[in-house]
Amino acid sequence: MPDTGRSERGAVSAARTRDFARFRHEALLLKALGISKPLIACMAQRAAVTGTSIETEVLASGAIDEEAYYGGLARMAGLPFVAEIPDGMINDGPALDCQLKEPTLVRLHCNGRAPVIALVPKITHIEGLASRVKRSACLGETIVITTPSAIRRAVWKAGGERRGRVAVHGLFQATQPLSARTVVTGDQGFSAGLLISGLLMLLALAPQLLMIILHLILSLFHLGGLMLRLAVLAHTRRHGSEHETMLQSADMALPIYSVMVAIYREAAVVPQLIAALDEIDWPRSRLDIKLVCEADDLETLAAIAKVRPGPHFEVVEVPAMQPRTKPKALTYALAGARGEFITIYDAEDRPHPQQLREAYHRFRLSSDKLACLQSPLVIANGGESWLSAVFALEYAALFRRLLPALGFYRMPLPLGGTSNHFRTAALTGCGG
Repeated sequence: MPDTGRSERGAVSAARTRDFARFRHEALLLKALGISKPLIACMAQRAAVTGTSIETEVLASGAIDEEAYYGGLARMAGLPFVAEIPDGMINDGPALDCQLKEPTLVRLHCNGRAPVIALVPKITHIEGLASRVKRSACLGETIVITTPSAIRRAVWKAGGERRGRVAVHGLFQATQPLSARTVVTGDQGFSAGLLISGLLMLLALAPQLLMIILHLILSLFHLGGLMLRLAVLAHTRRHGSEHETMLQSADMALPIYSVMVAIYREAAVVPQLIAALDEIDWPRSRLDIKLVCEADDLETLAAIAKVRPGPHFEVVEVPAMQPRTKPKALTYALAGARGEFITIYDAEDRPHPQQLREAYHRFRLSSDKLACLQSPLVIANGGESWLSAVFALEYAALFRRLLPALGFYRMPLPLGGTSNHFRTAALTGCGG
């Protein structure tokens, strides 16, 4: 019989050899930049698993400061380094938003001078860039090196007013019937007026008959709700609860996942929120966490800066304009979402560390028509009082029984407003 253990060890050894060959040139350049061998080796192992590069893993780990890293690349290339792009140097346009997802370069416009290219180079391209700078001295006057974060900050500010207008007016202009700006249509107003007139006439002519009719309608309404819950209990007895083995996939199979949290005047919960998000079991190089705040909410912004979140966090400042709502803030930040999937949390949420993996598992097992998943919400303080206990019981009935049954029969169901997981393409396709 063949020795399967030996063949598996041989396959692993061959894979390691290929990874070493793939990362050898990058590792030598990183060593020349001054990064230690142990750190390079550790990040190379992560890159081999996640399918990224050593450079990506080094920056995502937070072991090297971003400005120090790209400052070193600027010295290797012989180009100036710019840590912060001043306001007003970038011309806005819809095409500019691609730099929020993958910052590579932007054109800087200076008064009285030719435009300058602000570049975010990869270390594997730095030798070619340095040789071109040596051959052409004028390149040093037209190209500067900057950081991805600096480009993102500058692009967010440059297009802030345009994205704000799109977030506020975009749905109404594109699909007016789906917008809540139109509270009552003409047909709805006519029907409501006709109904109210009929009720008033009936109240004046036959008040007792009106009371009987209203009593019958309300009784049927509540009976319908009761029958729905009885049907859910019958569904639970027939089908039971769905228990699936959680996906234990290798990190190399995982895409970029965006996590968006809208925060407004909630500085007190910022440390708890960031600690909870840091517990998420997902590779840091494949995680895109956006803390969406109002630009004039200085207290919350200061609280976030005090905690100093890792490189996988990004603070998105929404321009101060009405309405100050969660949907507007999240739609504004959607322009910079880098993930194939997006989840939304509230500031007080403490998501289960494995939630992203289970959501991705369910998306993979389902057809492409599945656009959204609702994670069950659990009340953490159910034992503190009778009111919180009733609240916890209501959440358990809704998220553990009613919503799964509605989903099983493909009926409309309400989303919880938090812990929703979306395919990014489907979310952007329907207007955010």
